[in-house]
Amino acid sequence: MLTTTGRKTGQQRRNYVRAIRRHDKVYVVMLRPPALAIERPLAVSFWVWNMRGNPNIRLRLRRRTCAGVAREISDPTELQQAREAICETVHLIDYGECRLHLRGRPSRTKIKDLHRYWFDTGIPLVIELAE
Repeated sequence: MLTTTGRKTGQQRRNYVRAIRRHDKVYVVMLRPPALAIERPLAVSFWVWNMRGNPNIRLRLRRRTCAGVAREISDPTELQQAREAICETVHLIDYGECRLHLRGRPSRTKIKDLHRYWFDTGIPLVIELAE
């Protein structure tokens, strides 16, 4: 669970995201529905707007809540690291996610392809944990 501070209200806002941790960094992607990605490629979710307004966030990973600073990824090397972390990682819960979004029996290949599609059409972000 990702908690941001509302850019206008200052209130805490929670959103569930798929987060992949690599050492002191956590990678997430803001997803865009296919039609929206085509019609309005610059459309952004409220939680990304909130991060842009105040990058200090809280992230609950399993049973632990961590503070961190979020930002969009622009560096090509870091973008490749994020792509590898997000697209090549498959967890048990991803099989249910795949079943929801794709026809047929879920497989590691289908899951990775789905995550690549989301990465390519979404906005990749990194959260640097402050531990």
